[in-house]
Amino acid sequence: METGTIASWNVSEGDEFAAGDSLAEIETDKATIDFEAQDDGVVAKILKEAGSSDIAVGVPIMVTVEEKDDVSAFSNFVVDDSDVSEASSEPVSIEKEEPEIVEVKTPEIPVPTPAVVQTLPEPQVVPPVPEVVHTPDEVPVASVTTVGPAWGNLAKLKSPLANTLTADHKKFIEMYGSSGQVPL
Repeated sequence: METGTIASWNVSEGDEFAAGDSLAEIETDKATIDFEAQDDGVVAKILKEAGSSDIAVGVPIMVTVEEKDDVSAFSNFVVDDSDVSEASSEPVSIEKEEPEIVEVKTPEIPVPTPAVVQTLPEPQVVPPVPEVVHTPDEVPVASVTTVGPAWGNLAKLKSPLANTLTADHKKFIEMYGSSGQVPL
């Protein structure tokens, strides 16, 4: 797209606009697009009227200001056509500067000296000491007090929770096989 036509203005001189507002409709050879404002401002002067055709890219079409008080300063503003024609006829060239190549010196890293390896003496093997277990010949049954079996028997008889868990566990074993646990 190098040229376009202003199909219509959506604002007039002295109107305020906000960022994103459509200021004009521009027709190109391929489509009609909205010319949207990038910032808030006020239209001071419209330089190209609606219907103006073959307006080159880069040619000023309007003047905007930030404050409404500044609009009167541009009431008689006219764009110098010689500046516009020179600017639009010459293609814009962008000169690329070659970056300077700076040689960076890397610091020398000192080579570490190998450490002296000392051999350790072989560890001495100590034979294992046999564990001595004293087992009495007979343990009287009356002298051993067990809490677990007595509590477990009480739980089996009187706990509704234990009864429910035992029933569920037995159903699981019937359906899937052993769970690895012994029911209460």
